[in-house]
Amino acid sequence: MDFLRVVQMTIEGWGAFFCIIVAIVLWQTKDINKKKAMGLIRFVLADSLLLISDVFAIGFRGREGEAAFYIVRISNFMVFIMGYLLIAAGVAYFGRVIEYRTHVSVKNWRNTEYVIAIVGIISVTANVINPYLYDFDNHNRYFRLPYSGIITFTYMIGVVLIMALLLNFFKELKILEKYALFISLIFPMITLFLQYMHYGISLVNLASCVSVILTFVAYMMDYTNEIADRERERERWISDEKIRLLHNQVKPHFIYNAMTSIYYSLEEDTEKAKTMIKNLSGYLRGSLDVLDVRECIDFKKELETVRCYLSVESIRFENQISYEIDINDSDFKVPAFSVQTLVENSLKHGLRKKNPLEGKIILRSYKKDNMHTIQIEDDGVGFDVSILEHQEGVHIGVVNTKKRLELMCDGTLDIKSEVGKGTLITIRIPQRGDL
Repeated sequence: MDFLRVVQMTIEGWGAFFCIIVAIVLWQTKDINKKKAMGLIRFVLADSLLLISDVFAIGFRGREGEAAFYIVRISNFMVFIMGYLLIAAGVAYFGRVIEYRTHVSVKNWRNTEYVIAIVGIISVTANVINPYLYDFDNHNRYFRLPYSGIITFTYMIGVVLIMALLLNFFKELKILEKYALFISLIFPMITLFLQYMHYGISLVNLASCVSVILTFVAYMMDYTNEIADRERERERWISDEKIRLLHNQVKPHFIYNAMTSIYYSLEEDTEKAKTMIKNLSGYLRGSLDVLDVRECIDFKKELETVRCYLSVESIRFENQISYEIDINDSDFKVPAFSVQTLVENSLKHGLRKKNPLEGKIILRSYKKDNMHTIQIEDDGVGFDVSILEHQEGVHIGVVNTKKRLELMCDGTLDIKSEVGKGTLITIRIPQRGDL
């Protein structure tokens, strides 16, 4: 085996190994932007399979024997197939980057690229039955046939489409991304031309390896910036929310109303007064204990504060307001006051606006699809969810809670409400063991 072939196999072998390591690293970063990370994972894994296939194609080229006969043909077939999948994965990834930055759909670009990939794959597959692109001699050596230019042409069209996509949204890219992404595209274009003019070392495959490295570097730079921005925003929110929570969560009027109810119950119903004192004390203790906590707290601790709050309110309103707590999952963390704020919002803006005053709040938790799910359901007056976008002052607690869930635990908050029927709030928090 000549020296150049050994060098190329070594470089491509290390390139494939690097791609696998990159995929593992990307998997660990997917919590920030899952679609973007998974898109790049598919891109680098496609390149890894391409490089591995080419290592086998080069290593067994010209060898005799039945094993070499099949390995050479299968590996060369895989090189061409993975080349098309690599380009399709590339446009899918870069398309996601553009959509994430601009909120503009590039679906047509992706679909066009997919059509080109499908045409290329069909062409290469047809070559297996009736060779017209490439074939092998009696010594298992690869050689081109008259229509081999079809492969190069379709590859170049695929790369040109990616370049057109990036040029169209050039201003949306960051300066270092512009250099990295265009070098990663121009290099394959040059090598495709050189490869077509002179067959020998697989320059295109080496170029794809360089492209993956540069794209990964650009991604990690963007990821690092996102982490830094997210942390700064998180710190700002935590600092701002601390003061707001102190004034709004331990509400004086709630305490005054509860104390008044206790005062009148002391003579009429001593047991009722004792229950209210116990739960009011539990509510105050749970609220004050977490005011200085900057991280998420155990859901069990938050749940106990909510239990105390609902108990006090239920007794205070002479059981016109009832509640049900159905907990099947509690081993996770939530931002302090997050569930409490939403429960209070349901009671204040949902049940207490009913005439006559009556209603029920249901709090449940469970695991589903690798998510800790919390639901707060009420049969109150309901509301138009769109007002959350235009009247933040009215529902500032809900808006801020949604933001805190996103920043502090990668959680989501979804609200479904129907006027006159009630509201369902759903919180979903990723199971950390599954990230």
